[in-house]
Amino acid sequence: MAEGIAWILQPHLIDSVTFACGAEPVELALRLGARPGEQPRRASSAEVMDLLAGGGVESAVRVGRAGDWSFAIEYGDAVGPTSSGLSAVSAKGVEAVNFSLSPWHPPSMFTYHHDGDCVCSFGIGEESRRWGKNPDLLVPALTRTGVLPAQPQLSDTGAERLRRLSVLAIEEHFRLRLPRADVMDGQLSTFLVR
Repeated sequence: MAEGIAWILQPHLIDSVTFACGAEPVELALRLGARPGEQPRRASSAEVMDLLAGGGVESAVRVGRAGDWSFAIEYGDAVGPTSSGLSAVSAKGVEAVNFSLSPWHPPSMFTYHHDGDCVCSFGIGEESRRWGKNPDLLVPALTRTGVLPAQPQLSDTGAERLRRLSVLAIEEHFRLRLPRADVMDGQLSTFLVR
């Protein structure tokens, strides 16, 4: 079994990861903007970064599967963190979870969509401010791990620990996994988006 997802909080590893339950990896890539009929290439993260740096390609997505969830790592102009992007990913009964990671301008964001609608969303580290059709969906899990109730003015170390606990609560609730070695160093099916 692949390790969990808390490693995504390490700065500058991933900007956007979208998980989908009910859509295979290729379908997830299509819902994120890959061209129908495009044959995927196998590429590493470094190869995709080189491709974007070479010009002419604005966005790419690498996809795979871990457990019940397909996953997509987006490079360049990501669609997954947008409301319209997650609505498209989660259409027709699909569940979609997105992490938009921004260590340079916190907070990083968590969003859960189902059947085209935003169910729950919040900033990681700002869990007391939630929105969506069921903003309190993860309150029991966040309370169990000690993230809620919100802690007043924590040190950097304390705040980092709570962000990690928040992601672990999300991971456990949705049973998410993301194989770090495959994502960072492996060859995954890759689609050009723009």
